[in-house]
Amino acid sequence: MLSRLLVTLGVIALALAAPARADDAQAPGQIPTGRWITASGDAVIQIAPCGANLCGQIVGIELAHPGDPMPTNWQGQPQCGETIIQTTEATDANGQPVWKGTVLDPRNGNIYQARIKLDQSRHLELHGYLGLPIFGQTQTWTPFAGRTMANCHLADNSTPPSNG
Repeated sequence: MLSRLLVTLGVIALALAAPARADDAQAPGQIPTGRWITASGDAVIQIAPCGANLCGQIVGIELAHPGDPMPTNWQGQPQCGETIIQTTEATDANGQPVWKGTVLDPRNGNIYQARIKLDQSRHLELHGYLGLPIFGQTQTWTPFAGRTMANCHLADNSTPPSNG
């Protein structure tokens, strides 16, 4: 079940048309806001403040073939724009900031415990688990510097962006 969660995280993504800047991801010890490509490279997640907390929304999905339909959630709604991460700030054993909360599997509605933080390389570590953190797995996401289209598709980097 946890492996399905991790696969889901690789398929998840929210439509933003503006390109991300390399400095959108914060340094270790700071808030991990910005756009992140998942470990599988199939999805982009936008992490941004939502009140005093951080939330992650699907912003881009890599489809296997052009023309494939956008994946839907367990309720039959498009995954594009769906909030899948909700966290509040905490500190780890070393006093470093981490954000603890939940991650949603949009395919089936299952909710898992989650912890996110930035590592020394400015990558986001997402640890998803059931019950105790020891029963989970960690994925490393990298800052996303590409483009996403308004329809949640990842832009083809081989063609220049249109001016329209």
